[in-house]
Amino acid sequence: MNEDGTGLEKISAEKSFDAFPMFSPDGKKIVFCSNRNNGGTRDTNIFVADWVE
Repeated sequence: MNEDGTGLEKISAEKSFDAFPMFSPDGKKIVFCSNRNNGGTRDTNIFVADWVE
């Protein structure tokens, strides 16, 4: 995403709820919430992943 809000790019291929992404202060990790793999419940999980460009 550009500073002016243009250039948005979806980084998740999941069709379920993926939201609230945030980068670590050093920009090496991303954390986000998702309803994937919740077995049809309303549970939301937090995922942390390495950010590789």
